[in-house]
Amino acid sequence: MLVGDKSKKYSRLLVIAIFLIVSSWVLTSKDMTTKNELIFQVKNGSSMGNVADELRQKNLIKSQLYFISLSKLIGANQKLKSGYYLVTPKMSILTFLKNISNGTVLSTKITLIEGKTIEYYFDQLDSDPTLESSGSLDEIMLSIGIKKPYDGWFFPETYQFNYGDSVENVLKRAHIEMQKNLNELWIKRDKSIPLKSPYEAIILASLIENETALDNEKTLISGVFIRRLNSGMRLQTDPTVIYALGDSYMPPLKKSDLKIDSLYNTYRNKGLPPGAISSVGYKSLFAALHPDNGKALYFVSKKDGSHAFAPNYKEHKENIKKYLNQN
Repeated sequence: MLVGDKSKKYSRLLVIAIFLIVSSWVLTSKDMTTKNELIFQVKNGSSMGNVADELRQKNLIKSQLYFISLSKLIGANQKLKSGYYLVTPKMSILTFLKNISNGTVLSTKITLIEGKTIEYYFDQLDSDPTLESSGSLDEIMLSIGIKKPYDGWFFPETYQFNYGDSVENVLKRAHIEMQKNLNELWIKRDKSIPLKSPYEAIILASLIENETALDNEKTLISGVFIRRLNSGMRLQTDPTVIYALGDSYMPPLKKSDLKIDSLYNTYRNKGLPPGAISSVGYKSLFAALHPDNGKALYFVSKKDGSHAFAPNYKEHKENIKKYLNQN
C-alpha cells in the first residue's frame, strides 16, 4: 500500500473516531439527568455559565461544555430569563434551553374561596410554597393602599400566577378584580337602596354571603336587610356576632354571645357594621345592589341550608317553632 493511501486511510479512521466520540458525547449529554420532576430557579442576573455551573453541581447535566455550546448555537445565551422552571425526567437540554430563553416559567393556580376573611387569605398565601412572602399583612395593605378595615376588598376567584410570585401581587390582583366588579355593579345598582357608598355594598354583600350559600336566596335575604335598614330595625344577623367574637367564638352561638360590646354586633347596633365581615362573591355583591321587592322582614334557617321567610314577627315565631324547636 502506498504511503499516500495509508495516510488517507488513517485520516478517515481518525474522522470516524472523532465522529463516534462526539456522537457519544452528544448522546450522553443531550438530556437532563433527573429521575423526578423538580423545580429549578434561574436567579436574577444569572449568566448561562452560572446556570450551567449550578445544574452541574446539582447533577442535572453531565456536561457544562455541551450545555453552554448548545446555548450559544441556538442563541439562548443572549435571551436568558429569570424565573422558576419545571425539569422533568428525559427532558432534553434543548427543550430546557428553549424554556429558559423563552421565559416559559412554571405557573401556579391560587384559589381564594368566598366568605373568608383577609386574615384567612393572608395565612393561606403566606404558607403557600409556590409564593414568595411579602412581609406582614399590615405592610402589604399599606403597599396596596388599603386602609382598615381590610375585609371585603379582595375578589374570590381562581388566579394563575408564575411560580415564585409574591403574596402581595396575588392580593393586589384580587383587589383590582374586586374594584372592577364593584364599579360595574355600582353603576347599574337599584338606585332606591339606602347604600351610600360602594364599600357599603361590600359590607351588605358580606352579610348575605355568610347567611346563605344558595344563589336563589341571596336577593331575598338582601331584601330583608334593605327593608330593615329602611325601617330602622336592627339587622340582627348572627355572622356579625361571630365575626366580633373572633377566636373566642365557640359554636353554637349562644344568647350570651349576642351581648358582646362591638360595633359589629348587629343585635345591639342599628345599621350596617363598620366593615365587611368576609370576602364576597359576585352573586352576593349583585344581590346587595338588587334586593327583591317582597315584604319579608325575618328569616330563619331550616337546617338544610335553606331559609323560611316571614313578613312579621308572629309568622317568624311560627317558623322558629317549626324548624328550630322540633323534638
